[in-house]
Amino acid sequence: MIGLEPFAPPPGLREVLLGWHPFPQVVVPVVVAGWVYSAGVRRLRLRGQPWPRGRSASFYGGLAAILVALTSSLETYADALFSVHVVQHTILTMVAPPLLALGTPITLALRAASPPAGRRIVRVVRSRPVAFLGHPVLAWTLFTFTLYGLYFTPLFDLSLRNQAVHQAIHVHFLAVGLLFWWPVVGLDPTRWRLSHPARLLYFLLMLPFHAFLGLSIMSSDVLMAPSLGLIARTWGPSPLADQHAAGAILWASGDLLSVVAAAGIMIGWMAHDQRVAEREDRRLDRARSSGAASPSG
Repeated sequence: MIGLEPFAPPPGLREVLLGWHPFPQVVVPVVVAGWVYSAGVRRLRLRGQPWPRGRSASFYGGLAAILVALTSSLETYADALFSVHVVQHTILTMVAPPLLALGTPITLALRAASPPAGRRIVRVVRSRPVAFLGHPVLAWTLFTFTLYGLYFTPLFDLSLRNQAVHQAIHVHFLAVGLLFWWPVVGLDPTRWRLSHPARLLYFLLMLPFHAFLGLSIMSSDVLMAPSLGLIARTWGPSPLADQHAAGAILWASGDLLSVVAAAGIMIGWMAHDQRVAEREDRRLDRARSSGAASPSG
């Protein structure tokens, strides 16, 4: 972690592309999750039941995003540059979770499981602890204010000096991201299903808080944590300039990803309305056909 000696070489093409660290605590859970998911897909195909390739691609993309955030050169330079630290956090909260949610792992588990196992999964999904943690208000609050709780408290400085706290925060970010994005994606079964207008409002209400956080970090003339001033680099920006860059990245990346997500919600909303209209048209066609076929009295 942070120290008085340089701990990362100047970033070059070789260091960026080849600076991977296969940490077992990251790689093993990701590989296991990918294997379990692929086993479920194989079971469905053996039964002759199709599984959308797009959902598989999304889930594996989410797992790949976790690996990029925590085992690539981003991890190497996260201790040297606050801006890289922010990139990690953005991937763990805004990229990996929605991709994993789009993979609909709960739906896959229900379809691939045996009837007894499926009933157990349903009981877990409908259980009170899961309902409490998955409540949209709680998920929104945790996601919206978790970065404030990190960057504007002594926890941030502690995370720079303590590896266990650093890793626990990564797990927290990913978990909170999943809780937040599950209602937005809205494909897996959940006790709290939001309508499309509610999903859009739920998401848009978060944006001002995220933008304000980025602007606050970008405009601050005081280091967010004392440990940032101990970074002994012979390359790159000063700690304060790097902090300003971190705020800009947080603001810009949040806005960019938010536009993409909002567009996805709108597209899903229109597709849903179209399916509803088509069902209603078919119902009316059947009613007219039934009326025309009935004998006149």
